[in-house]
Amino acid sequence: MNILFRYMFRQYAKIFGLCLLVLVTVYEVVDFFEKLRKFLKYEADISFIAAYFLYKVPEITFTLAPLAALMATLLSIGTLNKNKEITAMRSCGISNLQIAAPFVTFGALLSGLLFICTAVVIPMSNLKANYIKRVLIEQKSEELLVTPDKLWIRLDPYALLQVESVEPQGARLHQVHFFRMAPGFRLQEVIQGDRAVYGTGRQWTLENAVRRRLDAQGRVVSAQYEALPFPLPLTPEDFRTWLAVEPKNMTLMQLATYIERVARDGHDTDWLVTEYWGRIAFSTVALNMTMLGLGLGLLHSRTRGATVTKGVGQALGIGFVFWVIHSLGIVLGRNGTITPLVAAWIASAMFFAIGLKVFLQAR
Repeated sequence: MNILFRYMFRQYAKIFGLCLLVLVTVYEVVDFFEKLRKFLKYEADISFIAAYFLYKVPEITFTLAPLAALMATLLSIGTLNKNKEITAMRSCGISNLQIAAPFVTFGALLSGLLFICTAVVIPMSNLKANYIKRVLIEQKSEELLVTPDKLWIRLDPYALLQVESVEPQGARLHQVHFFRMAPGFRLQEVIQGDRAVYGTGRQWTLENAVRRRLDAQGRVVSAQYEALPFPLPLTPEDFRTWLAVEPKNMTLMQLATYIERVARDGHDTDWLVTEYWGRIAFSTVALNMTMLGLGLGLLHSRTRGATVTKGVGQALGIGFVFWVIHSLGIVLGRNGTITPLVAAWIASAMFFAIGLKVFLQAR
């Protein structure tokens, strides 16, 4: 039985690797030609473009791995059935549970790997990709430090901005500190305020601000303002990207810390909680799709109509239906229509139940 387990595990791993490679390659090629014109507008070096797409591979792999697992399972069972191997196994008294063991084991290992990716690897690679895109390709300001509750930005060679926290939409900054240096990096001006608000005129206003400057004699001149126009050359979109309020740029630990901070400040956290649990739930989908593929493959293993083309078609159709349900749940969770925990897990739980039912029927 160990030999049979290793044989099926190895064959399934090969088919999965091929499916995933094809899906990721197709996605990367389409994405490359979609972004190529924009990158060429900035006269970007080809090495920067290549590095950007390389760092996007973990996120793309995470997204497509469940579809590859479903496709590989259907193709593997179809191949075993075509070669009469499943019939031979059943003739030797091997049950469906024993046939399923290598597939389920691979799916469980894959889901664990995907969890590690979404928890740590993908946020790190996304930050690196964003740095290449914004700083090296688009030649925009470089962020110096990014944490869930603090952001340092270099606005120009002699200006630094530090923000303690940013509201989810990026239009309100809390505890803002601006530092202006003179040549030689001698501190020349400091401006601090409780909040910076992005107004309708696309201008920032600093509330409860204090401005301190050094005059020609080296004395500190201080002034206070209830509202001070703040000519900040950044938009809310910049802060949404930099501070990683898009949860894909945070590790799960950072995201949990940020959720606590936002909740403590009295802001709505449905968006963030939905994304937190959505990432965890999606990492289990590979196992669920493997179970569903096993059920469908074994259910049709007694028929001669099971073909490779049919398996690929089934995988694409099921993948599309899952993505629609998952996306709908995430949207409803973000808007607070349903509980974030339910919104994140609804598609994964639904397909796990369907896969388990189909597999039991195949027995």
